Amino acid sequence: MTLWYLVLGLPLLGLGLFALVRTSLMAKALTAFPRNRLAGQLLCAVAWFGTAYECDNFGIDIFDKFLKVFPGEVWILAIVLTVLTCMWMENLLPIRALCGIFMLFPAELLPVTRNCVSHWYLAPVVFAYICAIIGMFGMFYPWRFRQVLTWVSQQPPRVRVAGGVFLAVGLLFTVLGALTASGTVR
Repeated sequence: MTLWYLVLGLPLLGLGLFALVRTSLMAKALTAFPRNRLAGQLLCAVAWFGTAYECDNFGIDIFDKFLKVFPGEVWILAIVLTVLTCMWMENLLPIRALCGIFMLFPAELLPVTRNCVSHWYLAPVVFAYICAIIGMFGMFYPWRFRQVLTWVSQQPPRVRVAGGVFLAVGLLFTVLGALTASGTVR
């Protein structure tokens, strides 16, 4: 769990600090993110390769009949689908790709939490479910997600509040990561 606490906590901690220290720059970044071509392409590749990883390891016979006809098929499909998605679905691609990642990562996180003794495992579980719900909403309504980002970025206090929430959650996960690494929390 140490790794998961840190993987979740450090980026949130960094985003929260950045939003609090450089509020105007964060507001500009939030406004620009939905149409950022490079972010869309990178996040799209991460999302498709994450999907390929899940399909390769999922083990459902009906999918395996189609996705494992020859070795490496899902990985080739991930490459092809990344290119096609970047070419044909460029509109709000960073939001769609990020939301795809939000829906994917709980599949790896939740099995790890089953072995936890402490009740602190519920913190990343709740976070994962919130991310999955946000991911589903944003995948189907990326323009609403963009509207929320624009709304938050319009006033500095909103950016600071969002940054404070990210900072608090990131700090929680980072502290839990340190405590699990030291053996204080299991």
